[in-house]
Amino acid sequence: MRHHYATPKYVKVLALRSICVALACWFLSATAVTAQLFDQADSEAIYTNDYGLSIYPDYPPTIGQTVTLRLRSLAPVQKVSLYSDREEKIPMTYRRGYWWGSFTMPDDYIEGSHFFTVWLRKTKFDPRGLKPVWEKSIVWYKAVKPGADQLLDASTEEGFLGEPEISRPLEPLVGVGETVEVLASPSSPEVAGLRISGGQSITVRSRSLEGSLEGYSPGTEQIREESLRINVAGRAAGTDIEASLFRTTASGVAQVGERDEQVSILLRQGSNEAYLGDFTADLTDTEFTRLDRVLSGARVSADYQTWGVLALYSSPRGQSKVTRLYGDGGQGPYYLGSAPVVIDSERVLIDGVAQKRGDDYTIDYQAGTISFIKAVIDAKSVIQVNYDFRQSAYQHATIGLRTFIRPKENLKLALIYLDDSDSLARASEIHQSMSQEVISPQSHSVLGVDSSFVSELFSGDLEAAYSQKNLDLLFAAGTQESGRAAKLNVSSNLGPWGISGHLKRVGAKFSPIADPDPKQDVWEYGGALSFRYNGVFASQYGHDYAKYVQDDTIYENLYRQAQAKFTPLAKPSLEYQFSEIKESNDPVTGDQIIRTITKNSVESVYRYGVIGSSLRGSVEKWETQVPSSEATLYKRVNFGLATVGIDKISFASNVELETRQLSVTNEASRQSYNLNLSASPNQQTFLSSALQVVDDSLDGYSSVADLAYRLKPWAGLDFEGKYTINQVCESFPTTAEAVSKQTGSFSLNWRPHSLWRLRYFFKPDFTRLARNNALIYNNEQRQIEANLYPASGSLFGLVYKSGQNYNVDKDDYPNYCVKESGQDSHGVLYTLKLAPLSIMSLELNYLLEQAASETLVATQEPWIYEPGYLQNQQFDLIVRTSLSESFSLDSRYTYQKNDQGSSEALSNVVDTKNHTALLKLNWRFNSQLTFYLAGSYSRLTDYLLSQVTYTLAPGAGLIYRFGDQLRIDFDYTYTKSFSGSETAKNNYDLKTKYALSEFVDFIFQLQQEVGLKPAYRLIDLTANLEIKL
Repeated sequence: MRHHYATPKYVKVLALRSICVALACWFLSATAVTAQLFDQADSEAIYTNDYGLSIYPDYPPTIGQTVTLRLRSLAPVQKVSLYSDREEKIPMTYRRGYWWGSFTMPDDYIEGSHFFTVWLRKTKFDPRGLKPVWEKSIVWYKAVKPGADQLLDASTEEGFLGEPEISRPLEPLVGVGETVEVLASPSSPEVAGLRISGGQSITVRSRSLEGSLEGYSPGTEQIREESLRINVAGRAAGTDIEASLFRTTASGVAQVGERDEQVSILLRQGSNEAYLGDFTADLTDTEFTRLDRVLSGARVSADYQTWGVLALYSSPRGQSKVTRLYGDGGQGPYYLGSAPVVIDSERVLIDGVAQKRGDDYTIDYQAGTISFIKAVIDAKSVIQVNYDFRQSAYQHATIGLRTFIRPKENLKLALIYLDDSDSLARASEIHQSMSQEVISPQSHSVLGVDSSFVSELFSGDLEAAYSQKNLDLLFAAGTQESGRAAKLNVSSNLGPWGISGHLKRVGAKFSPIADPDPKQDVWEYGGALSFRYNGVFASQYGHDYAKYVQDDTIYENLYRQAQAKFTPLAKPSLEYQFSEIKESNDPVTGDQIIRTITKNSVESVYRYGVIGSSLRGSVEKWETQVPSSEATLYKRVNFGLATVGIDKISFASNVELETRQLSVTNEASRQSYNLNLSASPNQQTFLSSALQVVDDSLDGYSSVADLAYRLKPWAGLDFEGKYTINQVCESFPTTAEAVSKQTGSFSLNWRPHSLWRLRYFFKPDFTRLARNNALIYNNEQRQIEANLYPASGSLFGLVYKSGQNYNVDKDDYPNYCVKESGQDSHGVLYTLKLAPLSIMSLELNYLLEQAASETLVATQEPWIYEPGYLQNQQFDLIVRTSLSESFSLDSRYTYQKNDQGSSEALSNVVDTKNHTALLKLNWRFNSQLTFYLAGSYSRLTDYLLSQVTYTLAPGAGLIYRFGDQLRIDFDYTYTKSFSGSETAKNNYDLKTKYALSEFVDFIFQLQQEVGLKPAYRLIDLTANLEIKL
């Protein structure tokens, strides 16, 4: 529901002034003790803008020595990951305000400079919500031989604040942050030998029909089905193996061939890896030769410290596409522009931050739409989705080869080649067969070189690439494009001073692999100057310029940024930031806007124990000159809290108050609240929640919630649940409307005593119109189960189920309050199971289902509804007896009454009653051979047609077993029905299962149905081979 109101202006102004005065007073008091804090700082620590790293017991450390690492972050961080220059992970734990770790210096280390790679995971507070990001830096230190003089010599090498390499989204870190922890960890000692499980089934079926039978086509139909599932895990011959394979195929004369395959095979031996199946290319070290697509094929890699290689050969699962669009203030669905989308191919970013499927968004692959779960996407946020949208018309292959050498520990040289091309096999035939959109086969290759050099005083990396693209392999004349690209990044540290710069030039025809909308004709340059003092003060200024062509539009952007941070020990920090962005064109539509965004902010961060807090005030101005001169001034105050250094509980929240000046006389306000909480203190308890509330005086009120939990407070009691709220834009016949769709699933399982068991299920699913909170759809289900075990071999059970369904008439614009259809249903099932004697078991079931419905039949007032009624009653009695060691008797009786009616009568649509009795006598002749006789009788009465149908179905069969190696089942049934005219048929069923070995079974089945009245013959032959592992 939208609430429109105006907050008094003087209250907002007073709040902003009060916060600014408080920050100023704090700054003056902190400045008075600055000198003392400088003296108290750890002089032995290696400082960066974000942390200080100390090495104990002595610095510089001795080769072969085990040292203790202590890291003090200058701002709250959620996790710290350290890696040596040999990519060895150093576990870090948080206690008493510091992150601690232990590292043994390798005995073969060379005396001189070495480095640690430091990853810090932080929570960034943003107007659009909380953003977890990783920040990376490199810390240099000097190692000495045993007995050498220990002289302090340390430095750091960082990137420019604001560059993508410095602040990375949490999820895209594939092969770096969290993933490195997996790849670098040794195999578990429990993995010994190989554990193989799974199986394969191959089925060939032939069906032939002579005569005519409803639902079947005359003639012969052949079908082949195959399924394979294999799981392998363990260690053999010094190689770690993890593999899984699932594949199904189906083909036949009368159907289109179908195939579904999921393959995953990983072989790892030391630093060598081989991967087969579906994988992500993960060639992300460079920009121009980057490949981050989902592929299906093979990938091998090897790293021997001084040199390494990575090679892949695969087939992409579709053609690459990219979609950019602005949010609309809701959660979707947002149409990607092409469908269907290849499963698992999408990469979703909001304002450059990666989103995770299932947690942050859902996607409809067939419709090509995406909806967000935990937050509404405002009109200033840019949504970018990279995906594959359809299978290629031609056979396609992607080849990649990357090799590198390290002539020195601080120098790396690499060469990479990528080829992504269509095959010419049957290409001309396929091209000529296209009747609508004609797509020509293409080839695309990129050759690149890159190098990186790092030292205590200077670091740099250079990259160059050449691309060649043939837009039509069938007609080569005039269809080739080639281009070049190069870039250079450098940085240097001289004591407390740091300087960095970068230069990039991309040719007008250069095109990277798998990028459907590349930036071309690029001129980009920039630099930054930084200053640090003893770990308590850091400042930086940066300037960047970029001009490029994308989708035939020329973009020209200018970025300026300044930052100063004061971080006294055990005191709140104070940080000032200034940024200015000048954009020539809209980043989504490409329209000319000539926009300038200027932002000034002051932030204070303080950590107390495991809780970190942040208080920020900012002023942001957006000025647009084209198509008209407009200016919007934003004033924001933001307060946030987050946990630090806790593994089992993660908490982050922020509250933001915003005022925006749209014109001299027009002012709007906005309040937003964000909360993320995740807790898993033990295996029995899990809680995850996300909440966003936005209250805007112009756009109204909106809230998004996502909750999932699992609780087991004590033995015998379980709670599980999930609830989501999605705000989407739904198409109605007259207009598109914003709606709120809410779904949930809750369950309670309680066993208060060994004799009792209770279950409760509740599934709400409803939709409300956002502008008037009207209920336009509802489908609610409830179920209660109660089981009582009074004695051994007995059970009393009760199941009650109810449902409510409601749909609104979508032609009832604008109120949408007229019901189109509705139904209320409920049902109850009573169950009794007894074993009164050792030779007898008894089961009684009674089911009663009832439903009442209404359907709109007049679309104008007065509204007229057609009522409906449905009732189903069913009674089952099952008795099993063992007359002797050789004879047993099974019997079953079923009574069923179906009624369905309308406004005229309760049973004028369906009114039937059916009685069925079944009797089966089993004779175990010996341990190998069993005979049985069976017969069933049914009486179906249709009161509407005044017709009674009698059906008799006598039958006989046998079962032959020869140990576990052979089993033969034969069954014969004769069925005859009487209802005015007679129908009769014979059914023969022969099934043979033969174990060729302990792991292989062969199954053959012959089914024949012979109709006498009318005459027809239907034969099914099935052969199946099962392989068990």
